[in-house]
Amino acid sequence: MFRIREQAHLPAHTIDTLAFAHRVRGGPFPTGCNLDNLVKENLGEIRRKLRFPTFAPGLRPGGMSGMSPERHDADPREDASLVARTWEAMVTTRTLAWGAGKPFWTHLDGDTRPGSAELVDEHIAELTGEQPQIEAAEWAARIREEGRIMRPTTPSINSLLLANLAAACIPAPEPVRIIADLLQTAGEIPSARVLQAEDLYMACQYLGTQQNLDVRHRSTTGKTLTKPLREPVAWALWQLAQPEWTAAQRHWREEARTTATGHVRLRELKKERERIRGRLAALVD
Repeated sequence: MFRIREQAHLPAHTIDTLAFAHRVRGGPFPTGCNLDNLVKENLGEIRRKLRFPTFAPGLRPGGMSGMSPERHDADPREDASLVARTWEAMVTTRTLAWGAGKPFWTHLDGDTRPGSAELVDEHIAELTGEQPQIEAAEWAARIREEGRIMRPTTPSINSLLLANLAAACIPAPEPVRIIADLLQTAGEIPSARVLQAEDLYMACQYLGTQQNLDVRHRSTTGKTLTKPLREPVAWALWQLAQPEWTAAQRHWREEARTTATGHVRLRELKKERERIRGRLAALVD
């Protein structure tokens, strides 16, 4: 998930490049396909971010201590850029290269040496979103039926509902589009900005978890949004359509930690935010 430019839209289809690489590599326990390997073999670069915490070699991040601060997990942009460039290399060269298998797997059948494979038209169609990724189709069915991608699992009713609403198989959230049209008519969203279905879904991501779930549920059942949901959705759409304002708020929030100027400017932005939200609330009331 690399940074999206102002007027760019999310692709209609996405692909899990690691799962794709594992399938093309093939063989039992196909190692050599983690991001370190793929970056080295396909880009000729060394990934700077450590795979595992420096303070506990051999232990994966997470567990009791959560994500490792030594790996700077709060900022995934570098890895996202590497994933995007690896994807680009596969599409343009029509080749996938992988690294060597780990010594632990050498007793298994199959080749554990580095290798590569030419990508055929079907592979390129998957990578470019012209046809669904094989694994993604399986995952979507598993999410709908079982509640999660990974097995085994004993999902609760809530986890099944949440998974279904996140399975990318629901219609565009029309209640969100209705509010978007209202804001555009009022001039709060630039009239030239064409909001695609991906933009409407992205606005849902600005909401809190329960609000996001409520909006998606109402979208699938044909219900209108309640008053407590309309104002947050309007604010989310406004932020999505005003990337410069949102970026300025993030900038001055960071500056406010160390400078008086940042503190003053952030306070001004907070007052401006309240005025904007007041206007939006009046429109959708």
